[in-house]
Parts: sequence; structure tokens; C-alpha cells
Amino acid sequence: MTNNAYLTGKLPQEVPQTWALKGEVSFIGRHPSAAVTLPLLSISRQHAKITSTPQGYFIEDLGSRNGSFVNGEPLGNDPQPLRAGDKIVLGGEITLIFEDPYETIDGKMLGRMEGIWIDPQTDAVWIDAKQVEPPLSPAQHALLFILYQEAGVALSYEQIIAHVWPGEAPEGVSKDSVNGLIKRLRARLREVQPAKEYIEALRGHGFRFVQGG
Repeated sequence: MTNNAYLTGKLPQEVPQTWALKGEVSFIGRHPSAAVTLPLLSISRQHAKITSTPQGYFIEDLGSRNGSFVNGEPLGNDPQPLRAGDKIVLGGEITLIFEDPYETIDGKMLGRMEGIWIDPQTDAVWIDAKQVEPPLSPAQHALLFILYQEAGVALSYEQIIAHVWPGEAPEGVSKDSVNGLIKRLRARLREVQPAKEYIEALRGHGFRFVQGG
């Protein structure tokens, strides 16, 4: 077995199989061109896809007729992270197990992580496989989270204030307060990765997050 992540499973009346996830995007479906070809009537031609990113692997349903589940939870068309050992059920007929040799025992994809990653389970912040310690302040984390969620999109002062200070009227928080928080957050991020700048100021438009900038 290579260092690629892979799926294991068993088609009806066949021996167990392994499908390596070699490309950036691996389609799962009934069509012969799919990286993971499942010739079953319950499986759509393009049923689901798995995408490899610097932050790990993500799976999404592609509008399949009979649906997809991960660990018993229905999968929509919003990408969901995969962890080693996750059980993927497609079309109610076949079960695939996701495995990733790079994944560490605590479930974080540290061997592959580049840039900033916010763990959706613990809210821990990682930069190039290094955890930000001590943790960011609540305001710093809230600011980073909204920028990270809207990566590449310019957020205005008003949008940032609404997320970081939800109980305050926008006119009650000055631009200087936002600028000061941006400055402190940048300083914390530079403690871990001084060679990169992740928050870009756009004159007249606010700020945006740039992964690995």
C-alpha cells in the first residue's frame, strides 16, 4: 500500500477491494471512468466525490439518487471532512471504509497539513502542522474563524464587527478596535509562521483571508 489515502469495501459476490485515492479529486460512481467504480444500480453514475486538500480529505454527495451517509449521518453537497476509519455507505447498498496512512492517532492530518487549519471538533488552530499555543483569545479566534470561513472574500468592518462583537451595535465598535484586533491576530500567527501573511488589508473594502499568503 502506498501513502495515498484509500477506500476499502466489498461489492456483492466479490472479494474485498482497495481503491487508492491518487488524484486531487476522486469520483465515486457507476460510470467506468470513476476512480472508485461501483457497478451497482443503486449507485448513480457520479454518486460522490472525495477531494484531497492541504487540510485533509473531504467528501460530498453529487446529488445521487439513493444518497450517501458517513458514520450514519446523511451527506449533502457541502464537503465534509473524512477521518481514518470513517464508514461511508452509498446507495444503501455498499459500505466503504476510509483510511489515510498520513493521519496521526489523534485524527489530525498533520503529515499533510499546510497553511492554516481550524479543527472543526476542538476549534484548535494549526499553522503548517504546528498548533497555535497558547490558544487565541476568544475575539482573535472569532475574527480568524470568520475570515477563514470566507477565504478569498473581502469582509467589511461592519461584517467583522457583527461576528466578533455580536452583542454590540456596529456604531459602538470603532474601526480602530478592529484594526487593533487584526494587528494582534497577525502577531499571534507570525509567532508560528513568520514567513507568511494570511490576512490582507484591502483599501476601502476591509480584510480577506489568503491561505498561505
